[in-house]
Amino acid sequence: MCINQAESNQSNHTLTTQVSHESLSAIVKNDDSTNNNEIPEIPYSIFTRTEKLVIVLTVSISGFFSAFSSNIYYPAVNLIEDDLHITETMVNLTITMYMIFKGVSPSFWGSLADNIGRRPVYIVTFFIYLGSCIGLACTNNYAGLLILRMLQAVGSSSATALCVGTIGDISLPSERGGNIGISSMGSTVGSLIGPSLGGAISYALGWRWIFWVLAIIVAPIWLIQVFWLPETLRSLVGNGSGYANPTPLQFWRNEETKTSIKRKGCIAFPNPFQSFTVLKEKDVAILLFYNACQYAGIYCIITSMTGLLVDNYGLNSFQVGMCFLPNGIAGIIGSYLSGKTLDWQFKKTSKALGTYEKYMQGHKIDLDFPIEQVRMGTTWISGVIFSASMIAYGWCFQYKVHLAIPIVLTFILSASCSLTFNGTSTLLVDLFPDNSATISASNNLTKCLLGATSILLVQPGIDSIGVGWFFTAASLFLLSTKPILSLELKYGPTWRAERQKREDQKTVI
Repeated sequence: MCINQAESNQSNHTLTTQVSHESLSAIVKNDDSTNNNEIPEIPYSIFTRTEKLVIVLTVSISGFFSAFSSNIYYPAVNLIEDDLHITETMVNLTITMYMIFKGVSPSFWGSLADNIGRRPVYIVTFFIYLGSCIGLACTNNYAGLLILRMLQAVGSSSATALCVGTIGDISLPSERGGNIGISSMGSTVGSLIGPSLGGAISYALGWRWIFWVLAIIVAPIWLIQVFWLPETLRSLVGNGSGYANPTPLQFWRNEETKTSIKRKGCIAFPNPFQSFTVLKEKDVAILLFYNACQYAGIYCIITSMTGLLVDNYGLNSFQVGMCFLPNGIAGIIGSYLSGKTLDWQFKKTSKALGTYEKYMQGHKIDLDFPIEQVRMGTTWISGVIFSASMIAYGWCFQYKVHLAIPIVLTFILSASCSLTFNGTSTLLVDLFPDNSATISASNNLTKCLLGATSILLVQPGIDSIGVGWFFTAASLFLLSTKPILSLELKYGPTWRAERQKREDQKTVI
């Protein structure tokens, strides 16, 4: 299926943009006073620093809902069991299916967004999410709960891929770590206030009001996406100066100026299996597996907390929700600091190699630039801290120590895993800047599938060998994955060069 695109479309190596009449006049005037043969430098993005920040914040808030919808549910599981007369296993199945659909759906949405643009996918998927929230608030049976939770995951999970994709569209490599750190804060805030708000709402008003609150909150976000959020896909709008998927205001301005937009080119039908095909790349496979294991570990902690707190300390749903707060606060702090650290490391290394100014102009990362070391060089430290804290977490509940100790440990666990998550997400966009939504979907796919598997193992594992030994075994497994990261740091540049060589050969053919 072919769809005409804006004349400003760019290839992987050349960016063509529309320049306004006033800008052309200024350029001509400048050229006359200097060198008539000098070609004006085209900015990587026409958005100002403030506009970029607003876009990043908007998509980060959109990304907030996937984690928020998942975490707001946990404190209410016991109430749902009693109200619908179902078992704990049946409720856990709704959590598992949510995770599976949350993992698989972005593979389609990410590929679609890399073809037709970000705006249409945001608008459609969040409309689906809004409708599913209303349906969940009205459901009275288990079948409706299960099906609508899956549909809710389909709607909310698109932002997981689109958020990183949008940031990749507008961010220079030197800005990428910080902006992805901000986007991670969106999902972390969802993890922070989700359990607390879910516990308070379900305790005071009943579990169905959880979904009414979600519908009320997401409605204005959807309107912002419809009326304000601009299209950023570089193959459609270049550095933002092109015209495609316009907002109502952009459409009105274009009609008023009677601008004639000639469109050309062909957009391929989205390939939902593209997220799987990148797994054949050695460096990508290592990164995704390592990151997914860490994600599974933190989800073992999160999903186990409600039952362990209720059984060992007799807390109600509101109190359980409050116990999730330190976990979320640590995630926010860790996401922000790790993003700033990633930008600082990139700036420091690129200045030492004399390439900082070039990268500030939007050039692609050179094959000899040690981007793997810059993004992932220190994550093994946080990984070791995470594994040690996980062992302590399990034995704290085993011996029913003072409640403050496991709560502090969840703070450490959440903060330590943030560096791994942000480093991996940023490096993946660095490796695939032209398919950032798709590669982010691949990351989400592996994380959620492994996370869903871990959720199924948590309760049976605790029941069979005890909470202390279960988390000790899980921690030792995570420790065993640490050495594979050294393969990425050592051979990653070689694999990156081989991939570029294959792509160049395809271009020649």
